[in-house]
Amino acid sequence: MKVTPQSAILPEAGPFSLVCVFNLVGNKEKVIRQCQGLLETVKKLNHQHVSAGIHLAIGFGKGFWQQFELGCPEDFEEFIPLGSGDVTAPATGGDILLHIHSNRHDLNFHLLSCFLQPISSEVELLDETHGFRYLDARDLTGFIDGTENPKMQEARRQVAIIPDGEFSGGSFVMVQRFVHQLPAWHAVNVDQQEKIIGRTKIDSVELDDVPENSHVGRVDLKENGKGLKIVRHSLPYGTVSGDHGLLFIAYCAEQRNFREMLNSMYGEKDGQTDKLLDFTQAVTGGYFFVPSEAMLKQL
Repeated sequence: MKVTPQSAILPEAGPFSLVCVFNLVGNKEKVIRQCQGLLETVKKLNHQHVSAGIHLAIGFGKGFWQQFELGCPEDFEEFIPLGSGDVTAPATGGDILLHIHSNRHDLNFHLLSCFLQPISSEVELLDETHGFRYLDARDLTGFIDGTENPKMQEARRQVAIIPDGEFSGGSFVMVQRFVHQLPAWHAVNVDQQEKIIGRTKIDSVELDDVPENSHVGRVDLKENGKGLKIVRHSLPYGTVSGDHGLLFIAYCAEQRNFREMLNSMYGEKDGQTDKLLDFTQAVTGGYFFVPSEAMLKQL
């Protein structure tokens, strides 16, 4: 029998998202009860607002998860800093991850407010990012985002969900918030932008000769002829006059897929970095484990 994963993982990302990372600074039991109660709050809101399509995933950092004495999912590692010079990925970690996506920005806001109000003194909010679908699912660079995402539900499950064992129904998550330097990006002509991405800008067709240091060249990895897939839920965020960019969040049944992609992007393998990173900078970075709904309720 298939164990039910948390609801944010498998559906396509809604047009509005909210990703929050917290550290625990107070009563762990109180915070966990609030996490468990959020599952019911989502069900009630979806019943009251039938077109809201609210989906939720709650995850935990390795250090926090180990406090439950349930053992650790295989190959669960902490995020480590990567890169050098101007091309780096910081490790900002966190104890608790909250990922919401829906058809309603206001209900995302309301859900976080309901979650935080009783435990505001028990947690420290490290990052709160509200995302939005931009045009026809494009990044702020103007390129379509997530072209290689598995489309069918069963394919997404095979990529994202741990299939068996004591942690079945769970998933690993990687989160990075990127701040784009759009003036520098827009100063580059479209032909060169396409070589930096590795795809055409209008219709996202992979180039015939993908440059090795392009984004596609760095992240479209294969082992024994099989691609290292992940399920992306990334959306743009920010304001025109302030910071803006991409909140990258993705799920996978194997954390190593994330590590291989990051090592490739940040030159940890061969010294060659993703050319796109000349125009965007990661300011957060963390790995989390999202248990199945049943396991979350049992914590």
